[in-house]
Amino acid sequence: MPECHRPLAMAYVKIQQFGPTFPLCKALQMGTIFPDLCKPFCGKRGVCR
Repeated sequence: MPECHRPLAMAYVKIQQFGPTFPLCKALQMGTIFPDLCKPFCGKRGVCR
């Protein structure tokens, strides 16, 4: 099917409640102001290093 005739995708994004935030200095260290978005990086095969 040619690209110009493909249907567009539809996304559903749940409305999020505004939650607690890190203090500014900690947010800069963590890379995010929101604790809920602070996830450890798990590299190869899901092993956190």
